[in-house]
Amino acid sequence: MSERPLILIIDDEHDFRVICAHVLERGGYDTATAADGAAGLAAFAERRPDLVVLDGNLPDLDGIEVCRRLRKLPGGGAVPVLMCTVRSAVVSISEGLDAGVTDYVLKPFEMEDLLARVAGALKKAPR
Repeated sequence: MSERPLILIIDDEHDFRVICAHVLERGGYDTATAADGAAGLAAFAERRPDLVVLDGNLPDLDGIEVCRRLRKLPGGGAVPVLMCTVRSAVVSISEGLDAGVTDYVLKPFEMEDLLARVAGALKKAPR
């Protein structure tokens, strides 16, 4: 088993998933990806990631609902969730925090900023 933390990327934009996975892997993480909320929840249950990078606007479920459901899965209560959303999206930050979102990353962002947020969230997460 790898000692590298596993990051699950749930985003409907293929290019974002590919680039994000590449940057995270170069940053020392293993990655898994999913293109929508249902696939993301299934991947979470199967893979048990250490952190989730979650798009706020998915085609089947919004990111807040995915986070709510993720929190109810075995082991889902303690896993950090970084919600990625565009600044203009109508997503209530307080609603996201109430649903269990750990932190927000506003798109577009520098990948180095994402790496810093991931590292910070993992340091604070219970093991």
